Parts: sequence; C-alpha cells; structure tokens
Amino acid sequence: MTRSPRQGSSLLRRTFTDVTRFAVGTPEHRGSGADPRAPAAFVLRIPGLHLARTLGCGQAFRWSWRGGVAEGVVGRSVWRLRPTAGGVRGVAAGEDVRPDRLRGYLLGWGPIGPLEAALATDPVLARALRQTRGISILAQDAWEVLATFLVSQNNNIPKIVRSVQHLCRALGEPIGQPPLAWTFPSPAAVAEAPDRTLREALLGYRAAYLREVARRVAWGDLDLDRLRAIPTEEARRALLDLPGVGEKVADCVLLFGLGHRATFPVDVWVRRAVEELYFGGRSRSVRDIRAWALDRFGQLAGLAQQHLYHYARTCGIAGSRQDDGGRGGTAGRRTSACG
Repeated sequence: MTRSPRQGSSLLRRTFTDVTRFAVGTPEHRGSGADPRAPAAFVLRIPGLHLARTLGCGQAFRWSWRGGVAEGVVGRSVWRLRPTAGGVRGVAAGEDVRPDRLRGYLLGWGPIGPLEAALATDPVLARALRQTRGISILAQDAWEVLATFLVSQNNNIPKIVRSVQHLCRALGEPIGQPPLAWTFPSPAAVAEAPDRTLREALLGYRAAYLREVARRVAWGDLDLDRLRAIPTEEARRALLDLPGVGEKVADCVLLFGLGHRATFPVDVWVRRAVEELYFGGRSRSVRDIRAWALDRFGQLAGLAQQHLYHYARTCGIAGSRQDDGGRGGTAGRRTSACG
C-alpha cells in the first residue's frame, strides 16, 4: 500500500523512538523490515556540541524544532536529531545518511574543544563562552547558502523560512517516495522557474536578484568552487559584483557557504556586542568593526562572530537600546545572521 506524505513522515518519527537501543558510535543501522526506504537510526558522539545554539545562530534556514527534536534537510536526506549529553541521536532518510556525514556537517570547522580553547584566550570571549559554549559552524552547500541569504536580506526569519519552503516544494526534488521533504532547488531550476512560482514564494524584489544569480551559477559564469579556493578578499569582490549582494550577505556566504574563516559579518547584534564589550559603548562603523575583528581574531573571526551574536541576544546587549538600526524596534527578533 502506498503511504501518504504524512504517513511517510510518521515512519521517520516512529523509528526515532527506537534509537536508544543502538550503541554509541555505531556507523549505521536500518529500521525494522526489509523496506529500503526505512530510516537509518544512529547515536553519534560529538563532544561539546550544543545543537540548539548551533542551529539557532542564523546559519541555516531548513531546521525547525518540534518536541525537543530538530528536523532538517541536508542535501538529499532528512534528519531528526535529539541532543544528548555527548552528541546527538536520531534517524535519517534519503541518500547518504551515514552518521559520519552528519558529523562532518555539524562540525564544519572540526572538533569544538580546541576551537573554544583558542577563543578563550580573548578575555571577553572567555567570559561570553560561559553562555555560548557548543556553537559550531555548519558545513553547508554553497549554492543553498548564497540563495537563502539573498532571500534573507531585509527580511524576518518566519518569512524567510516560508519562502525557502515554497521554493523547495515547487522546484526541488522529492526525498523519499512518498516525499518526506524536498531538496533545495538547483540553480538551473531557479533560473528557469516561471515568474509566478517566484512570486508565490513571497520573494518580492529579491526574486529578480535570485533568478539572475541562479543563471550565473547555472551557466558557469559564477564558479562557487573557485570562490572557495581563492583568497577571501578576491572571493568577496566577486560576490559583491552579484545583483542584490551587499557586504553583509557577501560575508555570510563567505563564512557559512565557502569556508572562509577570516570573515566577520556585522549585523546590528554583532555591532552592538563589539561596541559594548570591547569599546565601552562607543560607536564604531561597520567597516572599522570588520577590520578590527579580522586583526584581533584572524582565522577565528567567523566563529567569534557567532559567539558574540548569541551572547548579545541572550544576555540583553542588543536589547539595551531602543533603536534597532531601522528595523522598527524589533530588538528581540533577529532577521538572519547577517540581517
């Protein structure tokens, strides 16, 4: 009997309840029965990881929480993860659902302990780490990061998520049969999408930018792999040449999608954190803050940015002023990591 999409999702949830019977470090297990579509269940040890902080720092837009479980799509697979004291346990369905692949995704910069030890040599970050430990930079697909951060500009999280969900359902490929979820659409799919599809995604003026950037990637005019390999400033200039890409979006793409670690996106939250924690509340320009951060943190700049952002949000720094940089007083709601 063919399962409906709701039933398929239920299968993933039912298998999740059986995950505790698997041993830590087990490379891969399948759900009961011989169905090749059955989810893979696993327990994965990742010392120091704080899953909620990592997924909630504005890096990615395809994760949500339900009943203490994170649900997300990575590539052509669907994952349901519950944090544990030493890592995560969960189930996955789709293609290439090996736990080691998940480890690589969650630990884009490698083990957390040595990175946090290096951050702690900065006295301010040493204090902040009491509230921010466990944040990791994800290893994401460059095209997905570029596209979603184009959508994120001057936007808020709920609307960004709705737009991304619509694009995936309309232009992505199904994961599982019946579908559990949909992949992020390819550059070619976005480039060739009917105007109506992009309008229905509530992209507004961003639709034209997204389509043009998708065309450049699909036609080979923009080589994202090359941007990953070249010096950071050269890659940054190439991103700034794209329609709709400003400095904050470019820095987010460099950091979250292209692996350029010496990158420090500055949004209203990070700016206020730097001004109050390092400059006694004195105002500094975005350009000055970026240059200061790269000099102070070097190859740890991107990770330092994530910790400062989380600290600002959770410790009230950004909410301590009435003005919110032209966002209508939304000091308690972040639009994106670079919003």
